[in-house]
Amino acid sequence: MPKRADTDLPSVLHAAMTLVAANGLGGLSLRPLAEQLDTTVSALSHRFGLKDTLVASLIAAARAEDGAFLDRWLARIRALDVRDGALLGDLVDAVVGDMVGVAALRTRFYCELIQGAPSHPEIAASLSTWRDQRLTFWRAVAAPLGRAELGDVLHAFSTDEIAHGLAIGELASYRWLRRLNLQRLCGELVRRPDSPDLSQFAVFHAALGDALDETGRYRTPAMSEWQTTAARHISALIVEEGADAVTHRAVASRAGYANSTLAYHFPRQEDLLKAGINDIIVRVQGTVDAQRMSDPEYELNSIEIARATFAIALVAARIPSLKPFAADMRRRRGENYLVRLNRLAEGEAPFDLLSAQAIAMTGIGQLLLDGVRGPAAETSAFALIDRLQANACLG
Repeated sequence: MPKRADTDLPSVLHAAMTLVAANGLGGLSLRPLAEQLDTTVSALSHRFGLKDTLVASLIAAARAEDGAFLDRWLARIRALDVRDGALLGDLVDAVVGDMVGVAALRTRFYCELIQGAPSHPEIAASLSTWRDQRLTFWRAVAAPLGRAELGDVLHAFSTDEIAHGLAIGELASYRWLRRLNLQRLCGELVRRPDSPDLSQFAVFHAALGDALDETGRYRTPAMSEWQTTAARHISALIVEEGADAVTHRAVASRAGYANSTLAYHFPRQEDLLKAGINDIIVRVQGTVDAQRMSDPEYELNSIEIARATFAIALVAARIPSLKPFAADMRRRRGENYLVRLNRLAEGEAPFDLLSAQAIAMTGIGQLLLDGVRGPAAETSAFALIDRLQANACLG
């Protein structure tokens, strides 16, 4: 069959997003893209230029599609003349539901770009424009309630949330927790200890753990001492560059191992990925549990936790065996943070686990968004959640 000499941008975009959904950002290269489109590398290069130029065109095309999607939702929300936080929370939940439902392929592309931005500076400018478009949308959505920080909060919260929605969005217990979080963010973040939503939260928080074993948490498989050491190098690669960067060659080069030795212990790329993710799981669970590690370097900082758990949620969307961990990390958001929140609050402890979870998701989302500009700085994320907490206590 002769190769097509020309391909329209929407077709190229769809093919590219399909590749990224299956293989991460690292899967987006000219040869597999040409094969997906039944054309040639030279034909793609002739029309779109080199890879960096093509990727910039794809991001711009995806942003345009996303803009039309967001405009439709904004028109609906404005038509309802929303003045009530509870209604707005439900509407935001519906928007996020569509992002991970009918728009899942484009959302996956956006998330992989967010994850890859710190190690791919060539996409920063194009992705920043897309990120800013979403921020403008969320600020417009929140404007009727007259709360200056709410649009930024919804932008940050939704960024972390959509990765989990892609992985475990089919679980009703997850969707209910998401709705409760948004009700708090759009309404009263701090409520009475007998608030009805706390009993709902307790029920569905427990239900989200139904996929786990009898311990109520994801358990990592046993590894040999050599595999455990190697897994540290793999997890570092996941945190720094994303899951798609994990290859035998990349890990062997980083760790100083022979390719053959690494392949003996981890025959498939998926085996490498699972080993690195299991290392992250142990470290994140230790941090969440506030356990003291014997090696201080074993602990993860805020940015590493944000990037690591976001990466795992994205991988879990295509590797079903990792969904229990994605569910576990989503339901455990905010557990360790709750202690810090109430320690910093003046007077009696105003925050509960539901409000702490909503704040934690917001902070993690902002850390990820900050990373689009380069190495992430915690200043912006902390400033946002400080405003959110202060306004909640004042209210």
